[in-house]
Amino acid sequence: MLNSHRAWVYRLNKSLVCGLPAAVEMIADDAHLHCTLGNWLESRAMQLDLNEDTYEDLVARHKRVHDIAREMVRTVQAGHRIQEAIYDEFLEASEEFSGLIEGTYDGIIASITATDPLTGAENRTLMTERLEERISKAKETGCEVWIIMVDLDRFKSINDVHGHELGDTVLKKFAAVVMDHIRTDDLFFRYGGEEFLLCISDVDKNTISRVAERLREAVARKTFETPDGNRFSITASFGIAAISVNKQINQAINAADAAMYAAKHAGRNKVKFDPASTQPA
Repeated sequence: MLNSHRAWVYRLNKSLVCGLPAAVEMIADDAHLHCTLGNWLESRAMQLDLNEDTYEDLVARHKRVHDIAREMVRTVQAGHRIQEAIYDEFLEASEEFSGLIEGTYDGIIASITATDPLTGAENRTLMTERLEERISKAKETGCEVWIIMVDLDRFKSINDVHGHELGDTVLKKFAAVVMDHIRTDDLFFRYGGEEFLLCISDVDKNTISRVAERLREAVARKTFETPDGNRFSITASFGIAAISVNKQINQAINAADAAMYAAKHAGRNKVKFDPASTQPA
């Protein structure tokens, strides 16, 4: 992660000194959210064993580095020279941030490795372990556990017609919609491509149905803009399965996946239950 940060500083300096075009994300008002680290800070960092002051310090220092970088790039683009004091401030902020990263390195690396850099969802690296922990806890408390498989409808056509860059934007904003509608302790994974997995516990069948319907409606309301200014929306299909005492994790995932494909075959943009998920654990 430190090497990634230093590589970013190197690219920034080449833009400032050599006049190379700056990447769009360097001068965006929310530039601090466009890098892998920024995505992680926004979506996964609070799940680490970091005290609140350390987390807030990381967020503030990371944003400060990007804010100063944006100011310098815009100064050069306007044909002006960067003041020495501003560049010194940037170097100091960057080094202070690097020092803070070093102090929490082990926990940060473990979290970033488990996080999909595009969407901020967890990836499949530790999925089975995380699900087993959740199920073990649920068995102790007697609460119900559900798997929801979600697949974006006709996503391939977005890449084919509008390009993979817009496709990536759709995936990223879809994930943001999901994370806005679930609890902080719910599990959300990028299962592969445009397919995602959620694990939600301590709710009954009626509640999990309402959760999935709210997600389905929220996704359908989201709009996107093509390079030529046209707007479009997407839909997603949802499959739900309960994890019971007689069902292993992979069986529950397969059941939810089959229910999701049943939603596809029923016309897409629907929520379907695994028929066997009538007696949740």
